[in-house]
Amino acid sequence: MSLYDPFIERDVPGIRAAIAAFRREHSSHDLFLAVARFAVLAYAPSQHAKHALIACLSAYDVRDQLGDRWDELLVECAIYAAQSRQPWSEPPILDPPALESDQRGDIEELRAAVDTADRLRAERWLAKRIDDVDLAHDYFTVAADDFEDLGHKLIVANAAWRLAGILGEKGRFATLRIGVWEMAAYKGERYEERGDAMEREELLAKLVANASDIESMHRVFLLMAAPDVVEPRVRDYLTRSEPGGTGEGACPPLDTPIYPLAKDYGAYLKSWSIGIEQLKQAAKANLDEGPSFDEWSFA
Repeated sequence: MSLYDPFIERDVPGIRAAIAAFRREHSSHDLFLAVARFAVLAYAPSQHAKHALIACLSAYDVRDQLGDRWDELLVECAIYAAQSRQPWSEPPILDPPALESDQRGDIEELRAAVDTADRLRAERWLAKRIDDVDLAHDYFTVAADDFEDLGHKLIVANAAWRLAGILGEKGRFATLRIGVWEMAAYKGERYEERGDAMEREELLAKLVANASDIESMHRVFLLMAAPDVVEPRVRDYLTRSEPGGTGEGACPPLDTPIYPLAKDYGAYLKSWSIGIEQLKQAAKANLDEGPSFDEWSFA
């Protein structure tokens, strides 16, 4: 049986069994690569699918902290990616599309694709620019044009960029394509900077102090996802929210981030990957006491 067969069937006991069999002949790192690649192929601009992808990256970030228990977390990532996958009738196309000789690759072409919600046009732009040394500048600049849906365009673009580096050159286009798909999936008003951004460490401290639910935690995630090219713009945007907070308070013992990740869109796991203790405490409280977003009833 292929490792992915039970993933496609959303067969949770089968996923656990297939992973156990896979690990008898492969390393934990091999398992991570397999699960992350499935999450890439399963990606759609829906809340659970994109957070399943981000969860894989977060799991990679905490691998040393979990040690021998990393496999358990990768199983949860696999289950989350499988549950969130949108049904498809054909395997996704991994290779870049064929391009006409006059294909544009300038930043305004990507913006036009976003403005018209033209996913295929965005793909062609990426195919044109995929080997350009300046790709990151335009890729992240457009991702930070608007901050609709809690800034997920930039959060997803950053996750795709990092995963492309981890997963290797094979499939790089398919991984980076996730970012432009997210950009073209929805559109908010272009953010106009005010020029009064807080310094990063001051802003981060205030955002963390105010983190208590999914929305406020995503402000932290957005700041942490901002690459240098757009960080001042992101700080300008987040400064506008004038975050406050009540301090750290009590710090009860924390559980490892091995749990059904759909419950909080993987936010508690993400807080572990960031590593700020107060944020971890807030995320754990939200996991325990906040609403559950787990819409499945699988065993």
